Amino acid sequence: MTPVLHLTAADRAVRAFVAAYGHRPTHLVRSPGRVNLIGEHTDYNDGLCLPMAIDRELCIALRGDDDQTAGDPCVRLVSEREPLPAVVPLPPPAPDTPPGGRAAGWARYVEGVAVAVETVGRQVGWHGALASDIPPGAGLSSSAALELAVAVAATSLAGAVPPLVTLATLAQRAENAWVGAATGLLDQLACAGGVAGHALRVDCRTREVTPVPLPAGIAVVVLDTGTRRQVVTSAYAQRRAECERAARAFGVPALRELTRLPDRAAGVVDPVALRRAAFVIAENARVDAVAEAFARGDAAEAGRLLLAGHRGLRDEFEVSGPELDAAVAAAAAAPGCFGARMTGGGFAGCAVALVERDRLAAFTEAFTPAYSARTGRSPVLHVCSAVAGTSITVLG
Repeated sequence: MTPVLHLTAADRAVRAFVAAYGHRPTHLVRSPGRVNLIGEHTDYNDGLCLPMAIDRELCIALRGDDDQTAGDPCVRLVSEREPLPAVVPLPPPAPDTPPGGRAAGWARYVEGVAVAVETVGRQVGWHGALASDIPPGAGLSSSAALELAVAVAATSLAGAVPPLVTLATLAQRAENAWVGAATGLLDQLACAGGVAGHALRVDCRTREVTPVPLPAGIAVVVLDTGTRRQVVTSAYAQRRAECERAARAFGVPALRELTRLPDRAAGVVDPVALRRAAFVIAENARVDAVAEAFARGDAAEAGRLLLAGHRGLRDEFEVSGPELDAAVAAAAAAPGCFGARMTGGGFAGCAVALVERDRLAAFTEAFTPAYSARTGRSPVLHVCSAVAGTSITVLG
């Protein structure tokens, strides 16, 4: 199925639904991507993050199964980007199904959500069509957007939508336990809980989400480096294990408990785990510092903190890459930029920059050739607005 890109994701989803099933959908779910402004790799350490839901969204047009659909109950979802549909029988597979018995590719995310939702209530069959403007693999949480959209669709049709944190936890469970990606709760909470015009201070220990107004006159620009990564990698799981190793050595349940490295820390943990811990402790402090800078309207300080965060991700956490470093350097040197850093899990994907809105044209004109000269790649820039989180509407 070839995307019709001049239409919105919502329009494309409805069109694809009619083409696939021959009748009209009754509901539309929209689920945004997210960009994390600061607070990277802190979520699985019970730490702090500052993401925002962005106006790049995934949409599912859907309808509950009725007399127009025959056969055993299931979830059936077609996608404009995938040649084969995701089909999940209901009830779904058992949670202890071995990996070899699970769906492959993108269908595993849909199946994993169905498995997680079944733990809180029975589901009804439904069929849908998916369209998305979120670039996959770019670190903008296309997978979390999909998980939240499926979770909201399934629970809404069954008659009850759980609270935000429950939905996010179900989606995270699908990614952790079913897909096999050892992610924290940041992505799912950001996609579910977005507030228009606001970033979100997310406390991953208490799961409290506090909206933080974005200062007037600042544009959030996502810098797509043109590189892609797979989230389910040994490197990501390794970082999590290193943080857990440091926490055990320091005698705390998670690195969030620490506001500084303990005395003689180098004597109780290996150098790699020590670097990871140093980054997480400093990054948690940067989250509140950026939120406070936003409250004061101090874009210069917020930008300085983003640059410091990138240096930590590059040198202490070691999850950056040549293209991400080049994007941050080119952005920082461009007119109107207060600061930039890589965003997402790392290794490839996107960086994010805070840019003076009145100087966006000058920023773009300087950034694009500078980045291309450093990498030989053509970047794609997305000027993003903060939007509301995942929602479902009844179609007329």
